[in-house]
Amino acid sequence: MNIRNTLVLLISTVFVLVSCSIICSAGSPNCVGAPSGQVYIFSSWDFQGDRYVYNISQGQTTLPDSLIHNVQSFTSGSDICFASCNPLETYQISAGQSHRNYAALENFGQRMNLIIPGNCSNLICPSN
Repeated sequence: MNIRNTLVLLISTVFVLVSCSIICSAGSPNCVGAPSGQVYIFSSWDFQGDRYVYNISQGQTTLPDSLIHNVQSFTSGSDICFASCNPLETYQISAGQSHRNYAALENFGQRMNLIIPGNCSNLICPSN
């Protein structure tokens, strides 16, 4: 009886590990998140839709037109700041932080248009 239970446990463990490896190899942010130095920003909820990859080496960057005021979800591998300059509004995001539905219920994803590496105090708003 012990050998049978051990075999069932072993087979179940292998099945779970293989299943997770297949899911993670597809690049799902739910498994791996964004790597250090990057942020993945998505046009749809639950890390779906068009994906924009921001690298902190880009410095302060205006989001692509399709994502301005339309960030639906994100996963961050670095400390960054989401910002809007008109009116001025900032949100500090820490490495490892993610949000499945960032635009829901008046969340900032509906208003942001800039991303800044590091701290929000680094923000320089363009003059109008």
